[in-house]
Amino acid sequence: MKKLEDLVQGHEVIDIRSAFYYLSRYLKQADYFTEYEKDFFEDDYQSAPSDIAKDLTFSLIKFIEESAGKKAEEFDDEEYIKWMDIINAVESNLDPEPSDVVKRSADQVIDELFFPELGKNNE
Repeated sequence: MKKLEDLVQGHEVIDIRSAFYYLSRYLKQADYFTEYEKDFFEDDYQSAPSDIAKDLTFSLIKFIEESAGKKAEEFDDEEYIKWMDIINAVESNLDPEPSDVVKRSADQVIDELFFPELGKNNE
């Protein structure tokens, strides 16, 4: 069976995050979008999503509604929370854990910024 992770695989993280943002808006306010025919991509706080993010959003909506066997506007609170938990879990795993080299490099930069003469690498 296909999973949400499968649909986002191979996309840029910025497009995935954007798609999840608009997907979350859609799920949360699905009944309002239908009733008022509002475009859920219209947002005062963010720039317009890329065409890739839009297409991915529509794919995610289709997947969720087909998996549930109904439109998002028919979801009860339990179903809404279930899907938001899945979205959150997938999004939380988008960024890999930094390597030890990256962590040491970050420590060095912080030391040099905050302790230029006393930094552990300036002994």
